[in-house]
Amino acid sequence: MVSKVKDSGANIVLCQWGFDDEANHLLMHNDLPAVRWVGGVEIELLALATGARIIPRFEEITPEKLGTAGTICEYQFGTSNDKVLLVKDCIKSKAVTCMIRGGSKTICDEAKRCLFDAICVVRNMIKNNNVVGGGGATELACAIQVHKTADEIEGIE
Repeated sequence: MVSKVKDSGANIVLCQWGFDDEANHLLMHNDLPAVRWVGGVEIELLALATGARIIPRFEEITPEKLGTAGTICEYQFGTSNDKVLLVKDCIKSKAVTCMIRGGSKTICDEAKRCLFDAICVVRNMIKNNNVVGGGGATELACAIQVHKTADEIEGIE
């Protein structure tokens, strides 16, 4: 199975379901790093981004079903053992990853809400680029126009 993967031209293996330590050892021995237990949603998104096809069995692997990515790196942030696998430069994706960190869960939640609001503003501006000024700008513009028009009208009324 490892030879079949190697012969297909693959240089990394991402698996939704786990495989045993012996298979992992054989893959690494053949210069094929592997990631076990990739979530179902994540593996589908990776397939879309890289142009790959999800292959249910090793026997079905062919070069046409492989995807392309620029680099795949594992990052560890802070002092905890939390690691993030970052897949960069995918051929069919312009997605980005925002990692939010903070001193507490409350701060992270607030940062996440602010980022979501900012992304929604950009989305709304792309959908409809008409802008209404905030902070009393419309009221001020109306007051200026009423003041100019009032000077042209005779009398108190």
